[in-house]
Amino acid sequence: MTEANIMQMMNMLKSGISTSQIFGLLTSQASGYEFVGYGPRDMYNEIARQRRQVPGDAAQVLKKLEDMRLKDPQLYFKACHDSRGLVRNLFWSNGISQLDYQLLRDVIDFDATYKKNKYSCPLVIFSGVNHHNQTIVFATVLIMDKTTDTYIWLLHKLMFAMKGKTPTSIITYGAMAIRNAVDVFSEVRHRLCAWHLI
Repeated sequence: MTEANIMQMMNMLKSGISTSQIFGLLTSQASGYEFVGYGPRDMYNEIARQRRQVPGDAAQVLKKLEDMRLKDPQLYFKACHDSRGLVRNLFWSNGISQLDYQLLRDVIDFDATYKKNKYSCPLVIFSGVNHHNQTIVFATVLIMDKTTDTYIWLLHKLMFAMKGKTPTSIITYGAMAIRNAVDVFSEVRHRLCAWHLI
């Protein structure tokens, strides 16, 4: 896909033309599908990549986290950047969440099932339950992909934020990439959530 094609495609999207209609228009301009040089899936991937590159959004989030750390010195956050300097993954956990984890880390939920946002970044939440049966959040992570390497990275960040203390058990929904990542921590028992078992 050339830079001109990408700009043309993004302008058409802003005008309200759907991706399938754009691909149809490009194929008719090129006199057939075989002459376009890419398929609809390539277009969807490029659109997702372009949306992740909104200038300033990542910088604003990192600035907000820096400002929050002035009020909460225990706030821990870590961004992982790609070769182009774009934020790939973003992990954060505040001081209260870290204290809760120290007391209530027996069983934690590793939830990577939240829907994607406009940047196509899944949200991962590490949570638990307190003595009043209320959900408490230990850490939150925005990730670019659901690979084993990404999950290992965020589990390492969780362990660092929580002073190296591992949970007794981690409950997940059973995705193979998560299973492989949790297996890196041999002392932690991996359990599937009841909803996915049923």
